[in-house]
Amino acid sequence: MANKKQPYNWTRVIPGDIISFKYKSKSTGKTLMQTILVLNPMLPVTLKNGEDVKHLIGLKFEESNKIKFRLTQRQITILEKIGKFVTIDQKNNLFRLNILPRFILNDRRGVKPTAVDKLSIGLNLLAQYRTYDYFKAKKSAVYLEPIRVFTKVEETEKPKQPEKPKQPKKPKQPEKPEQPTKPKGG
Repeated sequence: MANKKQPYNWTRVIPGDIISFKYKSKSTGKTLMQTILVLNPMLPVTLKNGEDVKHLIGLKFEESNKIKFRLTQRQITILEKIGKFVTIDQKNNLFRLNILPRFILNDRRGVKPTAVDKLSIGLNLLAQYRTYDYFKAKKSAVYLEPIRVFTKVEETEKPKQPEKPKQPKKPKQPEKPEQPTKPKGG
């Protein structure tokens, strides 16, 4: 399979999209590629200092092609409690989660807290739940990202073990006559 990411547009990003973009981390100062399942594309938030900002919120799948959230059949089943995965491009493994209308406020604000609660019961959600400053993220190009589903563990061939060295033969011992055995239970 080709597994090519597809250029996308920030104005088209909606809840359920699996996107990637570059983002500069506050803690490390490094700009890394983030791959997330979008839950809230542009959630309005008022900070403690009174500043109004927009947050992009999602579940982090990968950071610079390092898997942070292993998408297995079990995780897909849990994610499908709030929607259904649909194919955007089969050849390139592009999918999106069509979130059920009862779990969505609107396309900009994203999913309701009940959807997040439903997911957090089965997933290690807190570890993968991420918030990004929408306007900082928007400075980067955005792509629809192919996903990898881990349904089975691939077996790798085990390297052949070297043969054990042959032991020198022991000299034959003279055979001992058989000892009579005692009857059991008597």
